[in-house]
Amino acid sequence: MSAAKRFAAIGCVGLLTATAACGSTSSSSKGGVNSTITLGTVSSYTSLDPAGAYDAGSWTVFYNVYQGLMTYLPGANTPSPDAAKSCKFSDSSYTTYTCTLLPDLKFSNGDPLDAAAVKFSIDRVLKIGQLKGDNGSGVSVLLDTLGSVDTTGTDTVTFHLKTADATFPDRLASGVGEIVDPKVYSGTKLLDGTGIVGSGIYTIASVQTKTGSDGKPVPASVKLVLNPNYKGAYSATKKLNAGATLNFYDSPAQVKSALEDGSIDLNAGSDLAPADIVALQGAQQLGKGIQVVQGTGSSTRMMVLNVGMAPFNNQAVRQAVGKLIDRQAIADKVYQSTVTPLYSVIPQGIGDQTRPFEQAPYGTDPLKADQVKSSLSGVKLPIDFTLTYAANSAAGPAEAAQIKSNLEASGIFKVTLKSVPSLGTLIPLWSSGKLVASLTGWQADYPDPDDFVSPFVGKDNTFGNNYAPSTIMNDLHPLSLKEANRADQTTANTFQEIQKQFAEDAAYIPLWQDNQYIATQANITGVPLTLDIASIMRFWMIGKS
Repeated sequence: MSAAKRFAAIGCVGLLTATAACGSTSSSSKGGVNSTITLGTVSSYTSLDPAGAYDAGSWTVFYNVYQGLMTYLPGANTPSPDAAKSCKFSDSSYTTYTCTLLPDLKFSNGDPLDAAAVKFSIDRVLKIGQLKGDNGSGVSVLLDTLGSVDTTGTDTVTFHLKTADATFPDRLASGVGEIVDPKVYSGTKLLDGTGIVGSGIYTIASVQTKTGSDGKPVPASVKLVLNPNYKGAYSATKKLNAGATLNFYDSPAQVKSALEDGSIDLNAGSDLAPADIVALQGAQQLGKGIQVVQGTGSSTRMMVLNVGMAPFNNQAVRQAVGKLIDRQAIADKVYQSTVTPLYSVIPQGIGDQTRPFEQAPYGTDPLKADQVKSSLSGVKLPIDFTLTYAANSAAGPAEAAQIKSNLEASGIFKVTLKSVPSLGTLIPLWSSGKLVASLTGWQADYPDPDDFVSPFVGKDNTFGNNYAPSTIMNDLHPLSLKEANRADQTTANTFQEIQKQFAEDAAYIPLWQDNQYIATQANITGVPLTLDIASIMRFWMIGKS
């Protein structure tokens, strides 16, 4: 996840409000396919270059302005061709994957999109990741099974994998698989400037910035317009708007205010405080005022503990955190029952989820202090540590305070809370490998249980917490990648073992799983098509009546 700021300020400074100068389009605009929609979110992008971003805010933009070989159609949990005409494994060992492109593909600037462009795009992610030119985003981990890419003619691309990887089509459908123009993007460094070129349904018309709390420019808005050159899985799909403006706010309260005064048509993700969701649901009237649409979620929230740093280089101390956390209290008191307590790193709805954090040595309810102390023989109490969290996450401060209360009530822990402005501020701290404990959400890159495993393990894992379990990395994970039928019992058994190992090691303490809530003006249509297990916000399917 890159924290690089690559856009010069062009006029929108200070807190973003709904003004024409900031590129917003009033929700009172006339409806129909020629209308534009305006969305608001606290999840701004960290980079607009696919080789430099591994966060939900950036990927929300990617899915609308870039195109991959594969994509997830609404409601699907397996990928379908997009820029590709067809893709398939050409061997039974799942190590050779070949795609044939659609004919006559073009980027938004008219440059041809061919097999060479696909190879260039994938190769540069790996190269930039190796050079740390991704500013520590870690996105290249999604291509860790890829050995090499070659082309045949202008329309065929073959991926040679180092090991079996039945999830490779899913990885290509994620944000790491977006195709960029070799004439515009460097093969060894991230794009510097505003000249974003993709082949997706939209193209970026303008980018505006504002002044952040540190005095530096941060994203304020991105304005999108339909790309006339798009050709792919959605070519025959009627686009319900002519463009979209995505406004970035500093807090959930600002998003709610923008909804209430009509500055935006809808929020674009997990942008509302739980109390506001409950209040808006209770006040909604059919066909009038703000409406709340609820959908299935696959995003999770967890504590990340650094196994390479004291006090969490002690497994018993890590397990003690998992034993004392009151997930139900967090769900009920902090999130007002808008989330579901989670007892596994892998959430419900993604593969065969189990609940190992309810089993030994944990228990179905938070354990009492004396039970936990008995497992900490020889450890000096209280155990001091600092818990870092993003202040602009929904209910982030209240959640951190609840966890602090849980842990300190036992007399076992002394917790110092440290807030940082946003997720983007956490990224370099993870990359340093020196963040002892943090709170974060995880949104699936692709709807397969592997995506809650491979980015979490290894010396250079996404969270820099030094968690590299040999049993998972050398045995269970490789085995899971050989299992093509992701729904059969053999695959389920492998992931059950992985979940048990995660619970035993307690490097990640799962807290809760979300539901998706989008609040809209009464004249907004199509939102349910964006609320599925793949968690892709498909702007083109949202319209105004």
